[in-house]
Amino acid sequence: MWVLAGLALAGGLVGLVCGIVGTTAPKGPTVAARVRAGRRLAGRDQRMARRTRLVGGALAGVLLWLVTGVFVAGALVFLAVVGVPWLLAPTKSATARIGKLEALGDWTQRLANVLRLGRGLDEALQISRKGCPDEIAAEVGDLVDRLHVGWRPADALRLFGDALDDVTADKVVAALVLSAADRGPGLAQALDDLAESVHEEVSRRRAIEADRAKPRTTMRWMTIITLGVVGAGFLIPSYTAPYGTLIGQLVLAVLAVGFVGVLALMRQIADTKPVPRFLVADPRSAVTLASRADVEGAEVSA
Repeated sequence: MWVLAGLALAGGLVGLVCGIVGTTAPKGPTVAARVRAGRRLAGRDQRMARRTRLVGGALAGVLLWLVTGVFVAGALVFLAVVGVPWLLAPTKSATARIGKLEALGDWTQRLANVLRLGRGLDEALQISRKGCPDEIAAEVGDLVDRLHVGWRPADALRLFGDALDDVTADKVVAALVLSAADRGPGLAQALDDLAESVHEEVSRRRAIEADRAKPRTTMRWMTIITLGVVGAGFLIPSYTAPYGTLIGQLVLAVLAVGFVGVLALMRQIADTKPVPRFLVADPRSAVTLASRADVEGAEVSA
């Protein structure tokens, strides 16, 4: 018992000293690095899921074709396994854009508060990296890193706008670009107004997404009911016997193509069509900036 108490006391003293003095262990990854790693991992998982669906759909289609003798049925099963998850999945791009836009509004408000403390724009941008929302942590981190290595603020900010890729974000980036070229007063108040405008835009987009969710729900239930009826029909040989002939398979193929076309059209109607950006650089300068960013990214990775 006394031995255990002594070990516990020694461990507590070691932990206290390490907490006060610190250790030489390397620091963990930054928020931006964790966000980039998470995005790479998510992309890898998506590619793996697509390959799994392709293989599973092909096996299920061949199996149904061999059992029923209806080639079109096997092809439909393959299309269903591959395409139904895409048709039924909610449109995540709009949700991600809204999340980024909300994070941009919070970051813009914080940047305005830092500028009110008498900081310069470059220093305020560097300070804003700390506590930056995770949704735009990678973009803000890249912006600050480019400023650290000597990029012109206007060029770094333009690439920041390209990374966000949103017309509302262009308003904030345009104000920062103009301020970088002409260090005049009033930027903090302008960013305050822009932050409020961004938050209002977020509210409007969320209301629009709530309305677009209704046709998506209709499409989802229509697909589930139709697939359920078709699946139950294949369990009854007398019901599916007419589709075993050549004419029956042609009719089944036409009906399937029409049904898939209607679903694709409904998804397109319910999908988000982003407003074109206005802060678009000259193509030649854009290529130069992109090449420079790629070179720096390769150097960082190496």
